[in-house]
Amino acid sequence: MDFPSISAAYAERVNAPYVAFLRRMEMLIDVVEAEGCVVRDRAGKAYIDCISGYGNCVLGHNPKPIVDAVVAEITSSRPFNLPFVHEVQARLAQRLAADSPGELECSFVVNSGSEAVETALKLARLATSRPGIISTTGSWHGFTFGCLGVSEPSMCRTFRPMLEGVKHVPYGDAAAVEAAIDERTGCVIVEPLQSESGAIVPPPGYLKALQELCARRKVVLIFDEAKTGIAKTGRLFCCEHDGAVPDILVCGKALGGGVMPVGAVIAKRSLWGRFGFSFPMSSSSGGGNAAACAAALATLELVQAQRLSARAGVLGNRLMHGLQALRGAHGEKVLGVSGIGLLTGVQMAHAKIAAEVVAQCAHRGVLVMTAFCDRSRLLVEPPICITEQQLDTVVHAIADAIDACSLA
Repeated sequence: MDFPSISAAYAERVNAPYVAFLRRMEMLIDVVEAEGCVVRDRAGKAYIDCISGYGNCVLGHNPKPIVDAVVAEITSSRPFNLPFVHEVQARLAQRLAADSPGELECSFVVNSGSEAVETALKLARLATSRPGIISTTGSWHGFTFGCLGVSEPSMCRTFRPMLEGVKHVPYGDAAAVEAAIDERTGCVIVEPLQSESGAIVPPPGYLKALQELCARRKVVLIFDEAKTGIAKTGRLFCCEHDGAVPDILVCGKALGGGVMPVGAVIAKRSLWGRFGFSFPMSSSSGGGNAAACAAALATLELVQAQRLSARAGVLGNRLMHGLQALRGAHGEKVLGVSGIGLLTGVQMAHAKIAAEVVAQCAHRGVLVMTAFCDRSRLLVEPPICITEQQLDTVVHAIADAIDACSLA
């Protein structure tokens, strides 16, 4: 099929509003090739991809070591799925324990970040027998029902009533969390950086304060690093910037190297005692399959071998400097810049101008997107394989795009 018929079939049989959204943003592009941080359409036009599969492709598109690891696993004739216990998942669990901060020792591998969040919430319920959950406004934890219930409330109106017992407090305010804790509170779930609200960074010490608070009040602390984890902020996990360790850490998206969908829950051993009894409710036929585990293991090995966390930190500083200069040059249109490493957000004057910048950037060969929970903010999150020259090209394209947009 040619691209018009593909997009028409997708709209008719899969998701018409999403196709309409991409068309409205002038992002309905016939991409036929993707390698590293560059994608190409059928006409041969190249784009520097700073959407990165909504955070999946932290190593770039189709990274060869990850692809090779998956191919080797699925052609090995070893068991692939349940009910068999396979070596590669055990090796992945050992690697996650070694690479994770603090005493996070035990892990369970699932199909996605959303599944991992669901499992984390259930594990907290098992550990405390208390149903109350504290989350934050502006948060995004995934599309499954429990994840929606602990995400930004305004994003979930269609599905109300949501999960019972959830309280939302302002992000970055540890005192508000403490005030919300009562005798029914079982867990607190928070993102170390709120990506889908525009890469919002909490005050220094916030995560560490939550760790100390939850330990004192005997409440399980969950850090959702499905979007912020795996090197992109300059550390393997974003919480390490604050020196904080949760009781449960969730990862996903980039864990599969952009090649396989995979998520994981990593927890302290003290929470794991009753987990086995819940296994049938935290498992799935494809969860933790050998190919996904091979992709995750290869991703962690590549991140360490090539010191990609450090590289993301250096490149992130360059990107932040360039984006901050936009604010100085376009103060009436650019209200702020935030983020850590290669996960950055640009606050535009309003949502209309943000959408125009997305379209204008695409015309200039750079792909960015607006934040899901705040359409007035751009998200700029290139893969770690991007070069300094390509980063400079991205910043120049955004600057030109802003110049081309009307403030009205």
